[in-house]
Amino acid sequence: MFLLLIVVLAIWTQRSTHSDVRADGRIELVFWGNPRLTDQMMPVLRAFEKEYPEYKVIYSVPVTKDVVGDAQRLLSAIAGGVPPDVVFFDRFAVGEWAAKDAFEDLTPWLENQSLDDPLRIDPSEFYQFALEEASYAKPNSGSEAHLYGLPVTVDFRMLYINADLLRQQGYQDTDGNIVPPKNWQQLREYATFLSRFKNPNKPEEGLERIGFAPNIGNSWLYLYAWQAGGEFLDPTRTQVTMDSPEVVRALKYMTDIYDDLGGFKNVEAYRSSFQYEGAMDPFLTGQVAMKIDGNWALDLIAAHKRDMDFVITAPPMPQDRLDAGHKPLTWSGGYAYVMPTTSRQKEGAFKLMQFLLTDKTLRYMEQEYKEGQESAGNLYLPRGSAKRKLFEQVLDEEVFNNPDMPNTFKSAYQQIRDIGPNTYIRPVTPVGQLLWNKHVEGYESAVQHNQERVAEPALAELREKHPSLTGVERKEKLGEIEARIAMQNVQSSVQERLDAVLSPPVGSTVAWRPYLIGYGILCILPFVAIFIAYRKKRNTRHYRAGEVGWALFFASPWFLAMIIFIAGPILFSVVISFTSYDVLGNARYVGFDNYASLPADDLFSKSLGNTLYMLLRVPLSMALGLAIAIMLRKSFRGIGTFRTIFYLPAIMPVVATSFLWLWFLNPQNGIVNQILDWSFNTAPFEWLENHIVGQQVTAPNWLQEAGWAKPAMIMMHLWTAGGAMIIWLAGLQAIPKSLYEAARIDGAGPWKQFVHITLPMLTPYILFNLIMGTISTLQIFNEAFIMTQGGPENSTLFYAYYLFKQSFQYFRMGYASAMAWVLFTIVLLLTILKLWSSKKWVHYQSE
Repeated sequence: MFLLLIVVLAIWTQRSTHSDVRADGRIELVFWGNPRLTDQMMPVLRAFEKEYPEYKVIYSVPVTKDVVGDAQRLLSAIAGGVPPDVVFFDRFAVGEWAAKDAFEDLTPWLENQSLDDPLRIDPSEFYQFALEEASYAKPNSGSEAHLYGLPVTVDFRMLYINADLLRQQGYQDTDGNIVPPKNWQQLREYATFLSRFKNPNKPEEGLERIGFAPNIGNSWLYLYAWQAGGEFLDPTRTQVTMDSPEVVRALKYMTDIYDDLGGFKNVEAYRSSFQYEGAMDPFLTGQVAMKIDGNWALDLIAAHKRDMDFVITAPPMPQDRLDAGHKPLTWSGGYAYVMPTTSRQKEGAFKLMQFLLTDKTLRYMEQEYKEGQESAGNLYLPRGSAKRKLFEQVLDEEVFNNPDMPNTFKSAYQQIRDIGPNTYIRPVTPVGQLLWNKHVEGYESAVQHNQERVAEPALAELREKHPSLTGVERKEKLGEIEARIAMQNVQSSVQERLDAVLSPPVGSTVAWRPYLIGYGILCILPFVAIFIAYRKKRNTRHYRAGEVGWALFFASPWFLAMIIFIAGPILFSVVISFTSYDVLGNARYVGFDNYASLPADDLFSKSLGNTLYMLLRVPLSMALGLAIAIMLRKSFRGIGTFRTIFYLPAIMPVVATSFLWLWFLNPQNGIVNQILDWSFNTAPFEWLENHIVGQQVTAPNWLQEAGWAKPAMIMMHLWTAGGAMIIWLAGLQAIPKSLYEAARIDGAGPWKQFVHITLPMLTPYILFNLIMGTISTLQIFNEAFIMTQGGPENSTLFYAYYLFKQSFQYFRMGYASAMAWVLFTIVLLLTILKLWSSKKWVHYQSE
């Protein structure tokens, strides 16, 4: 019956996933959309089905944490041959997926549109930058870029200003209008003057208000680099230019502002106390005077503080760039509709994309959104549409010609309309995700002065050549050198990966049939051995055919699971580790290149070191678990309740635990730092500060500080030490009481009893917990994925998390497989070492 059920389910699944025609004769179109647009999207899809009754749209939304950086769902669907037909996708990543031939080239589809097609898409109606971001051509190929996504939304980064705070500080003209900062120098001055410090003489001791910080909001180094005239890639898109003088200048400027505010860590500690949702957003509450953010910030103001006196303007630029005739600029992102290359209903998919992008459909969805906002009592603001002509029409109707629209919002949208033509986009490249991640890594390294020691020799050499440099000039030069070194460190890996993509390996394609045949033979051999053994020993052992058959039948679930889910993937991983494979293309042999590349990968070493550091939690957790077990091993009234309390943290879901500890470890208002701050203000600590330490002791920033992030996670793990209490209790209760009685007669105290009886008798349990704890720690992943994403400064980039990023962010399956086998080897060697050493220190009761 079990086998019959498996067969029926397999046949049903195969037919349902490979048949696009429903029982009613309609063709299914699978559409992965945006969860925020579902209410407006569903009526549109029903209208499409009514207009084109031959189609039935199956609508779903992604459930992943990060659609772009964590794309397992889409990757698996495309590779598995069951892709969606239309996907709502982040536009900046379209080029990277197009380079892997994952998305359909839409240029031929647009060119083949009929002139009288009512759904006809006219690219000239879209913002040009949105079309460029959704287009791709292989770098330096000389071919014209083709469109792989149809743009849907746009956003614009602008400088948001709390006008009341500027007026309080006198930044206004004679007519009462505020005077925004016009250039970088003024922005830096405003940032310091508008900030409030707990101790004005020591900004590093904490902030009470931020005037402006470079990355509070959403701007990143990209925007400042463009303002300085820099780019991250050269015009051919083949050379990474992250260390160009213009980019270095922008990074140095960001670092200077952070230094003025007491340092990057000081700003991050203050920022971690913010609530970024709803009415408690720091810009609305006056905790941040200015920020560069997208136009979603307007929606936040409209929803929670529509009467706020605010101004938005173009982000200030360097004065020398303005003097040279360059206009203020912004940068934009947004989404697009894409069609996977393996879509089985391409004609229907393109028709659906056409339908979704008609002015009629977009206006209907905008009207639905407007009615929803107004019914909730909110102020309606138009959303950014990639169709420029339509967007500007809606702005005229709903904003500029609307007498009920507050003037602050009218002025804001006028600024957005004016800057629209001078909008930049992130460079379209096959390594866009890696470029983004490395740019963040380099930025964080520079603003935290992590390269100061490396830069000192270069500065010393500069002083020898130019002894007349003043202290201020030396500091400026040191900052420039630090910024350049930080970007050089991250640039090399991006360049290496870009070169590999543009010049793919020429090794032969993996032929899977021989492996499958060989694997099939390996799977059959055990059963052949069983049959031979049965024939030889059936008379001497009195084996019966029926009993052997039933034994194999009942063991078949294990055999099938081993063959399909364990042994098969293991063999596949071994082969893939010697190839270059991105799932979407063919695997090609590269020999030992993946393994040879590991030692040169700084993040490989960093992640391995981070993981080995976390092994400290194993003995600490074991010691704490044993201590709890010793305290609770005796029976008394209510002992079950106490044991339950200590055991509960171990069974809490890891996601809930992670978010709980994010609150516990908040530097500003977390319970841990509140207790520490109270302790540090007591008389004993003040005496220690004055006579022993010699300086004031402050609570750490925990997860916001590289030096404390891993200890914080170790402390978090110790909270679950009660989970091992069950094992320790079993071991303690198995120790004969007669041993303790004999020891007491001989005059042994509690400590000697523990050292000479308890510990030796618990050594089998110590060995077990040591091995299992080590294996678990070497595979640590959840904490980094949920809490820190590997930061700060890659201090929590653990081995398993880095392996995950290589596979599911960068699609380097061969490299990730090589990493997996290195991890397996490390685990195996450590386990063998412990088992070998256990012969000398583990004592079993039977011995």
